[in-house]
Amino acid sequence: MGSPAPPRFHMPFRSRLNPHVDRTRVRTKKWARKMGMFDERYLEWPRRWSEETFDEADFPLFIALTHPDADAAELDLVTAWHVALWFVDDLFLPLYRRDHDQESAAAQVDRLMLFLPLDGLPRPLTPEHPVERAFADLWTGTAATMTPLWRERFTGSVRRFLDGVLWELEHVDHAITDLIEYLGARRDFGGLQFTAILMEHAMGELSPGVLRGREFRTATDAFVDAVSLHNDIVSYDREVDEGTIGNNGVEVARNALGLNRRDAVAVVDDLLTARVDTLAAAPTAVPAEAVRFVGALQEALAGSYRWHELTGRFGGTAAGFAAKPRGLGTSAAYVFEVRA
Repeated sequence: MGSPAPPRFHMPFRSRLNPHVDRTRVRTKKWARKMGMFDERYLEWPRRWSEETFDEADFPLFIALTHPDADAAELDLVTAWHVALWFVDDLFLPLYRRDHDQESAAAQVDRLMLFLPLDGLPRPLTPEHPVERAFADLWTGTAATMTPLWRERFTGSVRRFLDGVLWELEHVDHAITDLIEYLGARRDFGGLQFTAILMEHAMGELSPGVLRGREFRTATDAFVDAVSLHNDIVSYDREVDEGTIGNNGVEVARNALGLNRRDAVAVVDDLLTARVDTLAAAPTAVPAEAVRFVGALQEALAGSYRWHELTGRFGGTAAGFAAKPRGLGTSAAYVFEVRA
């Protein structure tokens, strides 16, 4: 008997596809190969970063759906940053989990941050693996257009993401058992804070006053929570296979509330729907300067949902939908509708 079908997710926003997606697919794969992300030594744990599985995951499609208005160069840059962090999350730091070597993993995180100096200038450091090469390659150009405060927020978001990976390694055998605590940890450590900050690179830096405002923080938290909870539902089977299911919100709800999987999914989906509705109401609450950015978060959430439907990363039909064709010349195959 197969896994239960996922719910029909509440999605009041419309997604759009960036027209430069095909170009970015080609350039990102070439860049990842240059960084060494397909080297055989990194295929051992887990086995999914071959060129074939990279194509199936279609990371550039995720960025093209969450950054529909970025120009070609910006789309390449944002995609490369996300690929670098996906590589960390999927492959590089989990190598330490195999040997339960938390100390070495923490030391590696400290070294990675040396490649993101706040002044944005290159350092006389020799990269030793794909992530260090990626950080060194991307940071100088990225930082050049940022104010010092913006750089500090950006590097801080990368550090929180890396600390979150360490947190997940530490909690593989000691999973959180409280759903509220789990949501707070995902919000603090997940890479989606990084995604939101990087969106400013194309749209322009937001003022400190807006960033400090409760209404704006409510909107970004709702975006982060919604993407995380949706991912938990559709990635459940994949995480069971990987042995990382303890850090999945559905599993946390199942254990905390004594539910079967179907009912646990329903609980998480109710939370997800509430967070989507919070984001839907946000444009009427945030300052005028932030309205366009919140609209971009709404489109990005819809784009994230759509990518989960189309990517091969979760077994081909993660959300129960037929896969669409991928590769050069297939952009017209993607039709994005509002799904109530």
